[in-house]
Amino acid sequence: MKNKRIAIIGKPGHISDSYNKSIEELNKEVGLNTGNLAFWYAMNEHIEGEKDYFGWGVDPKYLKANYDVLVFPAANQLYPGWDLSVLADLFEKADLPLIICGLGAQAKNVGEKLSFKPGSKRFMKVISERAVAVGVRGNYTADILNQNGIKNIEVIGCPSNFINYNPNLGVENLAKLDSLKDIQRIALNIDITESLSEKVSTMFSWSIGRDVEVINQAPLELLQLAHQSFKQFNPEVINRVRNILAPGVSTNIFTKFVQQKFSIYFNTEEWMYKLKRFDLSIGTRMHGNMLAWQVGTPCIILPHDSRLTELVDIMQLPKFSLDKVHSKTTLESVVNRVEFDASKYDNSRQVLAKRYLKILEDTNVGVNPQLQAFVK
Repeated sequence: MKNKRIAIIGKPGHISDSYNKSIEELNKEVGLNTGNLAFWYAMNEHIEGEKDYFGWGVDPKYLKANYDVLVFPAANQLYPGWDLSVLADLFEKADLPLIICGLGAQAKNVGEKLSFKPGSKRFMKVISERAVAVGVRGNYTADILNQNGIKNIEVIGCPSNFINYNPNLGVENLAKLDSLKDIQRIALNIDITESLSEKVSTMFSWSIGRDVEVINQAPLELLQLAHQSFKQFNPEVINRVRNILAPGVSTNIFTKFVQQKFSIYFNTEEWMYKLKRFDLSIGTRMHGNMLAWQVGTPCIILPHDSRLTELVDIMQLPKFSLDKVHSKTTLESVVNRVEFDASKYDNSRQVLAKRYLKILEDTNVGVNPQLQAFVK
């Protein structure tokens, strides 16, 4: 088979020269959330061939003239407030076979009816015409696409779920989770959504007396806190974040904590390497927890919207209901009551990986032999 020339809309899983760029530049390059690096990295590892990387503004005529396949590692693009005309134009004019995986609908709750702008409806039509199948995050997104006339759909979860090729990953991670007696080292992956302030504040309190790293994915304010010194930063923002995470802590103490414990990553492999040192990864963020899970560090996800609920449910990942979190909830009680069936996870991962692999193979791109061997 001829080697395919592959154009990827995204990055290979890291940002080049990150040390030499402003946090504002870096935030744009990761698509406003460092978690995007996880599934960019996964698809880059899974697809073999001559690959180049582009942003949404690339000239489609250039792609059409120089490449054989277009790859779009997708996220929660199906949001009613967005108009995806830019992507519809890009994919339509490039007119190449398209691999799109990980596409999700964004809503407050799974099952919510969504209506879309004309550009987004055209986006759905275009991707359906150019992809052998649209790889989506879960059944909710599949239903949304089906309601909009799209039929060639495969539910695959997220490609980041297939970074680790161990078929017994769920069973082995559960054994580690069950053996946790004295939780000392935790990776905390949380939001600063004001509507979740009581829940997030409780999760933040779990860091007290522990070796903790607060890993920030978004928004820009959190990345700035982790990236810059406080002398360069707006004190009003510092206090806003403090009032959400730790309202009972003084500004000075919170400042020192952030300087010592807040972090961000712009390289997926470095991120995963660091996550191996923790006993547990926990929080409301999907991909920070997923990367921990993939390197063998147990994780617990607390879904707070349709995006997380859909992904966690279809992939059968460990979860704990955010509704059950209150001011007195301890980390130990969450670990003891986590919802997780290791056999279901491992079996589900095989089913999802098989669908994902079929999309890649049916588009005639080279596939990582480890992924092929993983699918039984």
